[in-house]
Amino acid sequence: MGLKANVSENRIYTKGVIALLLSALLTATSQVFYASHVQNLHPFIFTGISFFLTACYFSFFARNQKVEYKWKSTWKSLLKLNLSSVLAFMGFYFALKFIEPAIVSSLEMGLGPLFVIFLALTQRQFIVKAQWGIALGTLLACFLLIISIFNGNSAVQMNQNTNTILGVIASAFCGLGAVLCTSYSKQLSSVGWTSSMILTHRFYGIVLLSFIFTYDILFDYFFDNVLWILLVTIAGVLIPMYLLQKGIQYCETFLVMMSLCFVPVFTFFFQLFDPRLSWSTTTLIGVILLFLLGVFSIYVEKNKLTIIDSFKTEFSRAKSDLKSKKDY
Repeated sequence: MGLKANVSENRIYTKGVIALLLSALLTATSQVFYASHVQNLHPFIFTGISFFLTACYFSFFARNQKVEYKWKSTWKSLLKLNLSSVLAFMGFYFALKFIEPAIVSSLEMGLGPLFVIFLALTQRQFIVKAQWGIALGTLLACFLLIISIFNGNSAVQMNQNTNTILGVIASAFCGLGAVLCTSYSKQLSSVGWTSSMILTHRFYGIVLLSFIFTYDILFDYFFDNVLWILLVTIAGVLIPMYLLQKGIQYCETFLVMMSLCFVPVFTFFFQLFDPRLSWSTTTLIGVILLFLLGVFSIYVEKNKLTIIDSFKTEFSRAKSDLKSKKDY
């Protein structure tokens, strides 16, 4: 029985690893594909249609789950999650129109540790010295990528204008949005919301703002671009989200975070097949630096949690011993 249980666990774990790997590959591929098709299209046409369909898809699963929403105690977290999702996703897809996909993906991932530290400081959480070093390293690597955009060393050869600056700013904001999304999603999960419930209700802001920006051109562009928008929605949003959720279900958090670090690396190599883009050594150096720092940050976070858990265990044991002595 023990051997069969181990074999079953290994199979489930393998399924989780494959799901995470496929999620990273599909996400990277869809980013490059989207960037090549959005050049003659308003980026918010895609976000409006894609995330409306995504919300509808997950609503079918949410309806079958008999879990109370508890709106009175959760509406503030849901509102903040919607605003954070606007920053994360609309910022990301806007930036892809003007900046090299690998750089956008790297800036989103690279600036994450900085925003995590700022968020932790506001909440008076414990921060180890290594985290400050990682934050400084990611900041320098991000500066390298940003400089490469403006001095013409990135893979996209284009005239520097206001859109380029806005693209860099949008990339930074999507990094902030991603960190905040994680925080507010956890708040909803802690009160009983399932993944399907969260994914059903977190995109209202994106759909509404996308419609406001594109209502006058939406239908004119939709029918000419409906096929690739549906393709990217299914292969680049729905399936990766499903696979990522399966990976979270079957694997450790450590491995899940590791898989996310691979997305910019995959994106860099997939974008080599885009005729608009050329080879950029500077981008490759920046991507690798951020990848290594991302992996190191995960190890640091894992060790930090181990230390905190050990401290809590020792504290509880000491408290229990003290109580026993008093009773004696």
